[in-house]
Amino acid sequence: MNENPLSPLVQQLKNELISLGRRIAELEQFEDELKAANLKLAEKEAFNFALFRYNPIFTLVVDREGRVVRSNKAKITSGDRLPNIGDIMYRDYASKHEINMHQQLMESIQTGTIRKFNELHYGNKILTITISPFPEGAIITSQDITEQKTVELDRIKLIEKLQQALSEVETLRGLLPICACCKKIRDDKGYWNHIEAYLRKHAHAEFTHTLCPDCVKQYYPDLWEKMRTEKEQAASS
Repeated sequence: MNENPLSPLVQQLKNELISLGRRIAELEQFEDELKAANLKLAEKEAFNFALFRYNPIFTLVVDREGRVVRSNKAKITSGDRLPNIGDIMYRDYASKHEINMHQQLMESIQTGTIRKFNELHYGNKILTITISPFPEGAIITSQDITEQKTVELDRIKLIEKLQQALSEVETLRGLLPICACCKKIRDDKGYWNHIEAYLRKHAHAEFTHTLCPDCVKQYYPDLWEKMRTEKEQAASS
């Protein structure tokens, strides 16, 4: 019995179909894995974008030429002017710093080094700025610390006033050089002051003048005698 000459060809085709089926299954599996990876990547990018977009710290991205590529929403709530896409940072936007910030930005991008400025005066504001370079440009963050510095300065002034007051109290507690005749007091700068003026300055006290009984008796004997008589009468009644 003669072998069918088509049998080897049919078997070869069957083998190729089986191999093709396996390849299709592998491709379908790869496609499913790719879709899952793309979905995961998209979720990660959306999360990272949300972090950037809604970060409370003003953040913007510039390219290697210093042009603004993107900025977040933090600046909107401040009421300040927003940068435009394509603005050259620190030339078209925020150009009035006390130092050449555009030069600092370009040097940071070119050298790949982070630049941080803790207290930069910009008009009536005090800012802290960080320039973080990356291969495509740099990320710039800026915070307004004016209120924080104002509170800090007020606290320092208050401490200085308290220290001064404490020093004045300690002075009053110690020995005061007083003139034996006119009763003036010598201050720490060597000036002689009337006792009222000295205490008014160092103890923040106000004075009302009167006469003690001894001075009334010495300088106004008639008045003193009248006062004594009235006192005796009041005591006997």
